[in-house]
Amino acid sequence: MADVVTVEVWNPSYQHSEVDLSALPEVYRSIPESASIGLTLADTEDDCVIVTVEPEFSTVTMLRDRTFYNLQISDDFDETVILVGDGEITWPKGCLLPRPMGVRVLLEAEDREAVWARYTWVEQ
Repeated sequence: MADVVTVEVWNPSYQHSEVDLSALPEVYRSIPESASIGLTLADTEDDCVIVTVEPEFSTVTMLRDRTFYNLQISDDFDETVILVGDGEITWPKGCLLPRPMGVRVLLEAEDREAVWARYTWVEQ
């Protein structure tokens, strides 16, 4: 499994880079809280982890066995429209996480099996 994180930042222009997972905390601290951030661990693999970080929330999605799953923290299945990067998407409210949680989960995702077992996941 690769420990490379693709970092995409919209602040307001688009920037793209790749960093080692171990460097992510420092890179994350350097990005303004008002920026939209997309983080993908193991971007080209079948078990990638995708995190979006917005000023008010974050989301975590895991690809597992060719199926995408969202990390869920409540049973609120109502959907809401959110702005991610430069576009709007519909997302279950129970899968909107506190802003710092997305990066914390991504840092744990070096061990995908442990992350899969530790959290609740719902199929997209």
